[in-house]
Amino acid sequence: MMGFQQAMCDLVASPDLCMQLAESPEEVLSRYELSDRDRRRLLAVVQQPGMEVNCSLYRANRITPIYNLLPCTCFLLGDSLMKEAVEFWNEFGETRLQFNEEVERFVAFLRRRIALGILSNPLLAEVLAYELAVNEFRFAARLEILAGLESAKAAAAGSTRLKLHPLVRILSFSREPYQLLELLEKQHRPPDDLAPGEFWLLLDGRNEDFETRLIPSEIGRLLAEIGAGAELLLSNEDVEALVDSGLTVRVR
Repeated sequence: MMGFQQAMCDLVASPDLCMQLAESPEEVLSRYELSDRDRRRLLAVVQQPGMEVNCSLYRANRITPIYNLLPCTCFLLGDSLMKEAVEFWNEFGETRLQFNEEVERFVAFLRRRIALGILSNPLLAEVLAYELAVNEFRFAARLEILAGLESAKAAAAGSTRLKLHPLVRILSFSREPYQLLELLEKQHRPPDDLAPGEFWLLLDGRNEDFETRLIPSEIGRLLAEIGAGAELLLSNEDVEALVDSGLTVRVR
């Protein structure tokens, strides 16, 4: 029975597998532990007109959280969105349809494709990082995080080792981020001459109202190094200033 259920899930998730089953039934069915009755049922199911509808509904359910939570990324992917989504689904198989989990896995998948040079849009990695950070804040247990920091404060008192506040992100952009994100949110293609340069965007989720602001490059680079776990030689005054800003916290 488990073999039949797994085969059904795989078929609903993949129109290509349905075609393979129709063309080469033995090759496909041999992947599962099935009784003769199960084999006959699967062959009958895949020939039903409603199977195409089931596949479409399954894909619609899986693409919805990606599109809703990564809208700018999806717009940048354009016509290649469904191709990348299908590659992702083929690689990761089933999902529990947990929105944040599905999106995080898709982000990791796209980042690997970017690193391999398969996806070459120069803005994609920056926009992807921004939308991932926004979603991390959206699903974060903010009050629990703040309470945990408060309870750990005494143990780290006097330490000169720092890390970014867990509800703060520092992102770098090669184009002016407010202009870029506004264009993408309105589903307009960014022009090639959009304000190039070095821009650092601070994302602050410490309060109920999520905030963003541009910060000077030297501060952005410093905070990015702290966020990456770099061991920096900072004076006590600099450490105090960074802790007082609320953007970093002491660690033991």
